[in-house]
Amino acid sequence: MSAIRALAEHLARRSDDDLRGLLSVRPDLILPPVPDFAALAARASTRVSLQRALENVPRPHLQVLEALVVLTDDGGGPVPLSRLTAAFTHPDAEALDAVLTDLAARALIVGSAPEGFLPVGALSDAVGPYPAGLGRPFRALARSIPRFGPALIQAVPLLDPAAGDDPMTSTSAAQYLSDLTADPAEWDRVLTGAPEAAVALLSRLRDTPVGSTAAGGDGATPPAVRWLQDRCLLAPLDALHVELPRGVGTALRGHAVFTALEVTPPTAPGRTTRTSLRDNAAFGAIAETLRLMTALLGSVAATPVTTLRSGGVGVRELRRVREALRSDDGATAWLLELAAAVGLITLDPDDSRWKTSRLDAWDALDRDAQWLLLVEGWLAVDRAPALVGSRLPDGTAINALAAEASRPDAPMVRQRLLAVAVELSDAAADPAGTASGTTASPVLAEESVVGLASWHQPRLQRRFARLLPGMLTEAASLGLTGGGALTGAGRLVAEGRFEDAADAIREALPDAVSQVVLQADLTAVAPGYLQPEVARGLLRMATPEGQGPATTYRFSADSIRTALDAGEDAPSILAFLRSSSVTEIPQALAYLVEDTASRYGTLRVGRAGSYLRTEDDAVTAAVLADPRAAVLGVVQIAPTVLVSPASAPELTALLRDLGFSPASDAVAAVAPSPAGGEPAAPARVPPDQLRSRLNPWSVAEEEIAAQLVALRSAKPVPPDPAGGSDSDTLLGLETLRTAIRSRSRIRLGTADSEGNHVRQVLVPLSVSGGRLRVVDPETQVEKVVSVHRVMDVEILEGSTADG
Repeated sequence: MSAIRALAEHLARRSDDDLRGLLSVRPDLILPPVPDFAALAARASTRVSLQRALENVPRPHLQVLEALVVLTDDGGGPVPLSRLTAAFTHPDAEALDAVLTDLAARALIVGSAPEGFLPVGALSDAVGPYPAGLGRPFRALARSIPRFGPALIQAVPLLDPAAGDDPMTSTSAAQYLSDLTADPAEWDRVLTGAPEAAVALLSRLRDTPVGSTAAGGDGATPPAVRWLQDRCLLAPLDALHVELPRGVGTALRGHAVFTALEVTPPTAPGRTTRTSLRDNAAFGAIAETLRLMTALLGSVAATPVTTLRSGGVGVRELRRVREALRSDDGATAWLLELAAAVGLITLDPDDSRWKTSRLDAWDALDRDAQWLLLVEGWLAVDRAPALVGSRLPDGTAINALAAEASRPDAPMVRQRLLAVAVELSDAAADPAGTASGTTASPVLAEESVVGLASWHQPRLQRRFARLLPGMLTEAASLGLTGGGALTGAGRLVAEGRFEDAADAIREALPDAVSQVVLQADLTAVAPGYLQPEVARGLLRMATPEGQGPATTYRFSADSIRTALDAGEDAPSILAFLRSSSVTEIPQALAYLVEDTASRYGTLRVGRAGSYLRTEDDAVTAAVLADPRAAVLGVVQIAPTVLVSPASAPELTALLRDLGFSPASDAVAAVAPSPAGGEPAAPARVPPDQLRSRLNPWSVAEEEIAAQLVALRSAKPVPPDPAGGSDSDTLLGLETLRTAIRSRSRIRLGTADSEGNHVRQVLVPLSVSGGRLRVVDPETQVEKVVSVHRVMDVEILEGSTADG
């Protein structure tokens, strides 16, 4: 019976609870909904769905699946439990039985212990060409490498002179080498007569089936490689690369696919840190992140962040923001990305600059709400800020807020990071100490986090190795870890208890201070984390020195002029200092403010996009009186001169609408600019609208319930040979792949250009991309058939392409 039909019958016999479990772990099976169990089984057998499922199975499950693919490849039937157990050098029968049960529940295998097991549908294609790190079988190599087939025939007498008396085909020679490598005694005999360098080369390729062979100084193949290639124990891919056949690979592993079933996750305990040090580091990091975010928003409000033409924030602009925050490039890029993730800064499409958009809403939030906003935004954003500064394949660097840092899988990786952090912490916890939070907490080393995450999702190992180290640093900045150890707030966030985590942060953080200490050396010392409005006011009129919540702010003539440029004057500056200081304003500081303000404004500088010169007072009056001139911001700065922030063409069009005929001066106009300096803050947004949401790719319980009702109420539909359904198409593809693996002839029914049903006996070679490659065994002519023209496929029993 077809594996898809067998899976459909098996799914139909399952209970509703079992089906709910399946659809929970593989939600793509009902997106969109399916009409019956046949369609459900067909979708569960597709390569795309299986690839998604493989990304979420742990290491032992993937080992069993890869072992099944190896044992069933090249036309093999169901694999008995005894044979599957023998695929592991050190088998664990109880663990293997549990893994098989879970794989069947996930609809990744079909069968039972008495009948044997089979991988579902296109699982062999989803696993890839090298399951378990083994090369392709001898027969597959002979089909794909033209010169390897004849080489197999010539290799048989070299391995066993007595076996070379009978004529052989490439298929029979491939079978001979498969049997030889599967026999421990014969394999030991081959290795005994092999050169020492050849044995060393085979050992090096045991876990990596494809490797390179360095040619000699004259370009000749090394003797050890030549010895192995002559006996087809290595398959040449090109002049410098070889592939280790699957039979040789399993022989080198002790005639097994894996050494052992890795059922125990790698949670070995490492070093620890005191809980008090952990909490102090975490709360300090939270306070510093909130302070820097407030400083960043103040800097962006005063001077929006300019982007490059290619997108993202350039190195020079990033350096300017970094100097304003007195931070480093990595932290600055991370803050910009985080602010954009939660909507605190947005990109203005008119001038391609990042500007503040929710400044007043941010100021209105308490610190625990600010922290929660940043944490939820970090969890949900589909970007990887840690990639900023790394190099692309073409050598260019990734800029902050550039499209190259986009990673749709980033939320999933962060969720895995938190889950792994909890698991590592629980595994290393001392019930008498760490579990109660009184002594020490295990430190999350990068190697341990990446290793455990890769055990849970081995197909994503490269992704974890690239993203998790940077995400660990980001988690530390948000206080989810402290001193490398998972904090209480981090554990609550990992469990989805965000409000509880915010409550814990509110209780742990000291209250924000609203006053500073003014000193005679023209400095102000903040005794702790300042309230956002106080910190922003000091940033307008003083320069911060140092880092951390207890920051020193230094006043100077330049810093006072910055406040004056922002619209302040001497009385307002002194009033702010009086209300924000626990001490009297030092005489030196008051004198600095008053003296700088008295000399400020002697010269006035402004912006003008265009100007109008005329000696006619009537024209001037007519222009100023027209309401359209007010829209363009036209003002009079001299008896004969009008200026406007609008461009020269806009002003010219206005004048012509008024009936005048202006002439253009041959002088380059200043580029238009917004009329105001600091962008106006929008109306206050309620805090609940600022909160980011996690949006995992899943289906709701209501959707699963509705799908179960549809499946149970579906009536069997007879197959329609004229217009095949999706399940019929997948059944045909399954038959084609079976024929390709076994090199069998098929009777293929297709529809020609006129709609006639044509049947031919052919040999399938490959199927991919909606195209089927076949060869006519009578004429040896190869052709390509579109899969959508295939109407039926039948394997001719007892016939192969070789016989």
